[in-house]
Amino acid sequence: MSKNYNKMAIKTRTQLKNTNRTFDNILDSLGGPQTVTNVNAATNLSIDDCGTIILGVVGTEQAASTGFTVNLPAPARGAYFKFILAAPSIANDDTAEIFIKTTSDGTTAADLGVGMVHVNGAPANVVAVADTVEFVKAAATAGDYAECISDGTNWFFTIFGDASGAVTLS
Repeated sequence: MSKNYNKMAIKTRTQLKNTNRTFDNILDSLGGPQTVTNVNAATNLSIDDCGTIILGVVGTEQAASTGFTVNLPAPARGAYFKFILAAPSIANDDTAEIFIKTTSDGTTAADLGVGMVHVNGAPANVVAVADTVEFVKAAATAGDYAECISDGTNWFFTIFGDASGAVTLS
């Protein structure tokens, strides 16, 4: 085992030397630290915003009249976002909900999303294209999340919610 490990380490060092890659570059390519952005109001995201988006405020209920919509940029191959709800709950009011919209141009809603929604331990596959991820009033709680990646044409979502109906893709 030790012999094989040493051969692999030497080979890796040689490859790094030959490609002029640094340790930091490797960490980035393997999922090192990501950009994290807090969003608490209507926002149009760009490809430059890829990374993790924290929605709402930790410890503060997402209350009436403080809901908002976040628009994804036009699909671009490899673009990635993870949206995590920070608010402990969303008030039982339609104006408190948080929406993530798939768009054709960064502002115009377009049915470009498909994926898997896991809520309350029950998975459901959304195969008909949709345009809205919704963190639902009186159901979504801190830690519920929606993760998406683009193939350049569509957005593919993996969504997890604690309670039944907490996060939807429609």
